[in-house]
Amino acid sequence: MRALVLTVIRLGPCGAYMAAAVSLLSVALLCSTPSSPFAWAVYTAMLPMTRMLILALVTASDIVFWGATVVLFVAAAAGGYLAVRPERYLRLRFVHAHVALITSGFALHQISQNSAGLASISFAQLPPVVWSLVDGPSAALALFVLILLACVSTHVAIIKSIRFARHYAK
Repeated sequence: MRALVLTVIRLGPCGAYMAAAVSLLSVALLCSTPSSPFAWAVYTAMLPMTRMLILALVTASDIVFWGATVVLFVAAAAGGYLAVRPERYLRLRFVHAHVALITSGFALHQISQNSAGLASISFAQLPPVVWSLVDGPSAALALFVLILLACVSTHVAIIKSIRFARHYAK
C-alpha cells in the first residue's frame, strides 16, 4: 500500500505537464471547432491554470505550438517512467518534479490573481465555497500539494542515497 501511495505521489508532476498539454490541445480543438460545447468546456476549464502558457504559444508558429505540446506530453510520459522506477535517474526525477512545482506555483498564483469584476478581492476574502476537484482553484491547489509531496519524496531519496554512499565508503 505504501508503494502505491508513493507511486501516486511521484506521478504528481505528470499531472502538471499533462494539464499544460491538454490546455494547448484545447486551444487547437477550439480553433478547429469553435461551435463545439465540448471544446469550450475544456478550454474554459483549463484556461485559469495555464493562461500565460496559452497566451505565449497561441501567437507562435504552428511548429512551436505543436512542438511545445509534444514536449509536454513527452515530459508527462517520462514522469510516468520516473514514478514507476524511482531508484533510477534520481537527478532527472529531481529536476522533473521541481520544474513542475515551480510552474504549478506560478499557475496557482495566477489563479489567485484572476478575477472578473472583483479586482480588489482575493480568494481569502471570498465567502467559503464547496471545493471539489473539478473546480479550477481547488484542482490547481491539489495538484500543487501533490507535486510538493513529490519534491519532498525526491529530497528524501537523495538524502538516503547520500547516507548509503557514505556508509559504504567507510
